[in-house]
Amino acid sequence: MTKKPLNANYYIQHLYVYLNDADQFALFSGLTFAHFMDAMQMPKNLLLLKHAYEDASFNMHTYMDFVPQEEYSQLRKVRANKKSEFCWIDFKSEKQLNSLTPREQAELLYIGHKKETLRPPFYPTLQNEFVYLASQDERTTKIYFRHISRLNELVGNYFTGLIRREENGQNFWRRKAKDLIPELPQDILSTLRKDFRDGVLLSLVDPERTKKTIEIHVRPVEEISFLDEFESDIQEHLKQEAGRKIVYDRKTKQWI
Repeated sequence: MTKKPLNANYYIQHLYVYLNDADQFALFSGLTFAHFMDAMQMPKNLLLLKHAYEDASFNMHTYMDFVPQEEYSQLRKVRANKKSEFCWIDFKSEKQLNSLTPREQAELLYIGHKKETLRPPFYPTLQNEFVYLASQDERTTKIYFRHISRLNELVGNYFTGLIRREENGQNFWRRKAKDLIPELPQDILSTLRKDFRDGVLLSLVDPERTKKTIEIHVRPVEEISFLDEFESDIQEHLKQEAGRKIVYDRKTKQWI
């Protein structure tokens, strides 16, 4: 008997990842700015290359808007309620912005407009860690990483956060530290690097359906030409049997 493929209702979250090692960027579907904030240690300031955030600060040297760290929570709320293209590059201090050359400023405008770069977008002047480029509906997000190893940090914390919220529900603050689902181990995340290079769909199974385990299913999906249409095609990808399962055993309290 042919095994019936799982449908989308079996899962609570999907994340598509495609990694371009040579150019130090990854493409995502299923990742929002809120997800990024929850998963990563955020930089001190964001220089907004394309946005619709009306309360941003203004830099006179570049004629560009920026947001300091203390305003990130407000920016997050606005992003959740107002969909628009959202592109930024981080920097440490406004003094750095005031040192940008005309050529560097022109390159930043190009990045915000085209969502691609003329050269590696890591500027000694800014000392930036990321370049974040999201489509209007956040179906597609492209992120350049100064240190590509931080992709593991993003993916690991993305799923750990989802699982902990799902597991703990309203009783999160009552949970003891020993009862929290541990972070995904680095050795497991490192084994996903080849999958990222080829394109991969990571799917978190609804924990209500797997009582003894928590499972993330891994399916190879080649680089997609029209990533903004990916969500509508997920059911087709789910017809493919998971090539691998990352499993947390509730009894032994270990990821395997």
